[in-house]
Amino acid sequence: MKKITVAAGLATVMLLAAGAGTALAASPAAHIKSSISGENLYPAGTLCDFTLDDAFTADVNFTAAPNGGTVTVLTVYVTHTNQNTGHSLTEVDHESTVITPDSSGAITVGIFWHLRDTSGANVLVKAGEATLDPATGNLISFTPNSGFDQTYAQIICPALSGNPV
Repeated sequence: MKKITVAAGLATVMLLAAGAGTALAASPAAHIKSSISGENLYPAGTLCDFTLDDAFTADVNFTAAPNGGTVTVLTVYVTHTNQNTGHSLTEVDHESTVITPDSSGAITVGIFWHLRDTSGANVLVKAGEATLDPATGNLISFTPNSGFDQTYAQIICPALSGNPV
């Protein structure tokens, strides 16, 4: 699953919540909780040199403050499977994004990749902070080992004993 899929669903929830936040400008913060589930199948040659199946669920907790600030807490559960070998890894990520009024960036902190094998052993952990332009989604800065310097394929394909294409 490309994290863009979750981001798209999250963006929809955030737009709805922003409208609610605007309507409640003189009221307490607006809270919206949502879950998004799905499955993405990437045939060999589109992302990795094997067929990748990603089944995911994302739990979103969004808060819009009366001053226009927002906080989004995201927990993502993914099962990544190399369909050619049957090898699979589970992933649980915890991220929080804060946008403050008049800020130049949206700050996201958390565990962006936490992969485990079927025995529960850690395979890969990437965590830290990234700052994104809230208007464009462009990356402004990131901490080392956050994974923002690599593509989705560069991280997941080798973890599942393959190569990115």
